[in-house]
Amino acid sequence: MLRVVGLLKPWRFPLFPLIVAREKLARGERTREVGGEPPVMDEPQGVAEYDAFGMGGEVGIHELSARAISRLLPEGGTLVDLGCGSGRLLARLAKGRPDARIIGFDLSEPMLDTARQLMEREGLAGRVDLRRGDITTFDAGLSEEPDVVSCNFALHHLPDEEVAGRCLEAIARVRSGTGCAVWILDFARLRHPGSWPAVVSMLRWPGPVVHSDAIESERAAFSEAELTRLLERSGLDDLHHLRSRPLGEQQVHWVAGREHPAPVTGLWRQAPLTRETRVLTRLALQSYPRSLAQT
Repeated sequence: MLRVVGLLKPWRFPLFPLIVAREKLARGERTREVGGEPPVMDEPQGVAEYDAFGMGGEVGIHELSARAISRLLPEGGTLVDLGCGSGRLLARLAKGRPDARIIGFDLSEPMLDTARQLMEREGLAGRVDLRRGDITTFDAGLSEEPDVVSCNFALHHLPDEEVAGRCLEAIARVRSGTGCAVWILDFARLRHPGSWPAVVSMLRWPGPVVHSDAIESERAAFSEAELTRLLERSGLDDLHHLRSRPLGEQQVHWVAGREHPAPVTGLWRQAPLTRETRVLTRLALQSYPRSLAQT
């Protein structure tokens, strides 16, 4: 198993205000570039690097998503997560909400195998059900009625708006039938082509595959306006929309469940974090309004 030692390059941090300023001054929209990363990551080295980064560099954004999803998830509720990868986010959520049942879908069998091993090690296999499935048709054989459907950093892997729309339409069908909450978090394409690669250079990466994937993911991301239009056309026209701050490299779209509109608090169990992952978690939480992930 790969490990990330020394996640941060603090000597590069002084560049960040300059990166933000350059991005704010940039005008016009870049064209979405698809094809620089595999639509399904199933090559062993890539899977191992992705999982290793999930233990370190992604901890902050996983913490944000897990806490925010927890606020949408009623006690004893069921979450369906689309594009669950190696399961690091789902493991965090399962630990934070031991009352919840969690179902994860992914097309990559190697990713799912890695996720299943993680759940076994962490004693979570009984509450996290991992299934191989296409996120554009996940609802076809879904017998459960989820309280939340989430999709984290998966939509940018889809090749075009038509395929992404099919995924969102599937989510809309489930929401129409169950009234479930929705949480969608993904990259947002920036205006300046150098903004995100400059941020990427501030972190140490487990290997070349996940480093390249991180850069290509932003290039393949939908802009906030594009994804908002897709959501509305797909029948998800009642969602709230937010960009991360100050750079705007992430976007969040969410709505509470019809039967549980009030935030769910008091059920979250906080796990200890290392010094560096505490820094990353603080940065992730500060990128959005405090109320979004307050548990």
